[in-house]
Amino acid sequence: MKENVHILGGGITGLFMAYHQVKKGNSVTLYEEKDTLGGVIGTLNKPEGLVELAANGILLTDDIKSMLDDIGLSPVFPKKASKRRYFWINQKLSQFPISILAGTKLLYSIFLKKLKFDPNLNFENWGNQMFGSSVTKNIIEPALGGIYGTRLSELQPETIFSKWDGRGNSTIFKEIKKNKKKTYGTVSFPNGMGDLVTHLVSYLSPKITIKTGFSFSNLNEIQNLDGSVKICISLKNLLPILDSEIKFESKPNLLTISTLTRFGKTKLTKKPCFGVLFGKNEGVNALGVLCNSDIFDGRVKNKLNSETWIYPNLNANIRNDSIESVLEKDRTFITKKTESKVAVYRKTWEGVFPAYDSHLFKFNQVLDQLELNWLSQGKNIKFYGNYRKGIGLRSIFESTMF
Repeated sequence: MKENVHILGGGITGLFMAYHQVKKGNSVTLYEEKDTLGGVIGTLNKPEGLVELAANGILLTDDIKSMLDDIGLSPVFPKKASKRRYFWINQKLSQFPISILAGTKLLYSIFLKKLKFDPNLNFENWGNQMFGSSVTKNIIEPALGGIYGTRLSELQPETIFSKWDGRGNSTIFKEIKKNKKKTYGTVSFPNGMGDLVTHLVSYLSPKITIKTGFSFSNLNEIQNLDGSVKICISLKNLLPILDSEIKFESKPNLLTISTLTRFGKTKLTKKPCFGVLFGKNEGVNALGVLCNSDIFDGRVKNKLNSETWIYPNLNANIRNDSIESVLEKDRTFITKKTESKVAVYRKTWEGVFPAYDSHLFKFNQVLDQLELNWLSQGKNIKFYGNYRKGIGLRSIFESTMF
């Protein structure tokens, strides 16, 4: 039976949701506060090459392949050399920055040790207990820091692994196997991630009603919509609407993240690679760096090299006009060489990404209860986004399928 579906938010979550609802044959109205769609996902075409505003790729699955076929978009697969990834540990580059003994303990923790979360421990302390300090500091800290835009002390394991059974009944291996789906690696598109947005909008525009410059100020307006409601607006914009429903201890923290895409004449590492992840207290301000021109073809012009450096809340520590100088100091520290940049493009997102900490875990419990309360009243209203079931585009895509 055809259903009236209202989608609040025209970012990538809202666009994915609209795609799935169209495939189900439903009547869709999409509301977006801004004049443009896509949210944080976008690509700038600069004289030196492509500059991604947020994500640089999406993990390809069969379901995503099907969507790309529908919207007429061909993926760009990564170069073979991008399989090489580095950690910056003990002030040097390493592909496997732990000892054989620590590696053996890691395998034991993955395959045999029971997985149990402790709500009183942040990820750093929990990781030290679960995997040992060497694995936590040298692998997990840089890996998750680069993904979630902050350090382990600001993260909560049960928030990040919300789909896993962390009651001591299972192992990490069993949880990975249970939730694993076939993937084909991370892909991008000929003109960057902006291609995904433009093709989705072109596909959806004749099939749905799109209302830009439209926002909701309170829950009553949302509850009065006729039909099912999918709330896909950013967490930053959602919080004022839910203000009366959220207690202080359940109010999530928002992160400020800066990305700086640097074009230069030389590579960061001697061998091409996907990028470098930086450990804590290793003399580098960045959380990680992506070597864009080593990952995908068509990212640069005039034989330049492209890197995207990820920084947490730099503006709180230094003057805004000094961020580029911090990048150059970090790069010189790694390469031991000083090279003049050709160009640097900076994008700072304030409060767009959530901190995956205990506050977010409690906040999602509040949202779960709100959804149940509405359902008991015969109202189908649900929340979706990077604060719900995962931060990656693949996770967001899959969460909007059902």
